[in-house]
Amino acid sequence: MTGTVYTRAHAIKDGLLIEADPGIAEEMEFPAPVAMTEAVYRDCVAVPEAYAWTTGIRLDETEREWDLLLTASRAIKAAAGSGRQPRLALTLYRVPTDGTTRDARRVTLVAESSPGDHGERVITIMRPTERLPY
Repeated sequence: MTGTVYTRAHAIKDGLLIEADPGIAEEMEFPAPVAMTEAVYRDCVAVPEAYAWTTGIRLDETEREWDLLLTASRAIKAAAGSGRQPRLALTLYRVPTDGTTRDARRVTLVAESSPGDHGERVITIMRPTERLPY
């Protein structure tokens, strides 16, 4: 009897992981393909269609993703060669999409380097309490 292995590709197809924009990731000089968990995408990147623009703050998903990836890239570069574990904590300041908050709030995330579906290096950005879904 053979079991089915749940892969990164499955997690992306199922929406548990969201691939980072390859153009932004390349601009940030990530050393490997990047994805984020659905929870991170929803909290730090996505701007709901029903977003109440009562704050006077214009939120743009591309800019929010750029901020997330820039923060992660800088943390990874700062830790390069330090012998740190493959799970690196980082802090991002983002405006919540609750429709009333104007000020950026701090959120702690982690970037984890791991083998991809074919043994290649991949990076996943997630909440500290999350684990890779594959």
